[in-house]
Amino acid sequence: MTDIITGWSPSQGYGDWLLDPGASSLWVDQAGSPIVDQAGAPIDAITTGDPAMQNAGDLGTAVLISLFTDAAAEDDDFLPDGSANRRGWWGGTIGSKLWLRQREKPTQRLLAVVKADIEDALAWLITDAIASRIDVLTEYPRPGMLGAQVTIHRMAGQPLSLRFSRLWDTI
Repeated sequence: MTDIITGWSPSQGYGDWLLDPGASSLWVDQAGSPIVDQAGAPIDAITTGDPAMQNAGDLGTAVLISLFTDAAAEDDDFLPDGSANRRGWWGGTIGSKLWLRQREKPTQRLLAVVKADIEDALAWLITDAIASRIDVLTEYPRPGMLGAQVTIHRMAGQPLSLRFSRLWDTI
């Protein structure tokens, strides 16, 4: 059965859902029978075909969701779009406050705040004993562009290192 994973394109600076390239690209039902259209032809899954799109499996997907889902802003947080929308997920605390930083000027203070936002968003990995340590490095890879490298040191197995060279272009 086809599995959907989250991938990240470092060169383009965006994430997307992908079909697991190791799985069948044919849609099947719970019994394993092909799902067919009204003419009886099997329905094939559509893949992006983007060779730059990377995936890091379940842990990578968890990191991408944790970082790029908008966490709810606190009452004292400045909302960059001037609205009263504090965003966040209605089902609980998930995500990061990176969205609050997108219109800030590139300063050393911003690097420290973004680093703290990433660490906060991923802290659950340590709490849930998935990781023993998380290393975060924030930088300006070129003027006006903020990037980050996140290394998850798993409790067992090799560390997972994800580089986000284009978190966003700052103003």
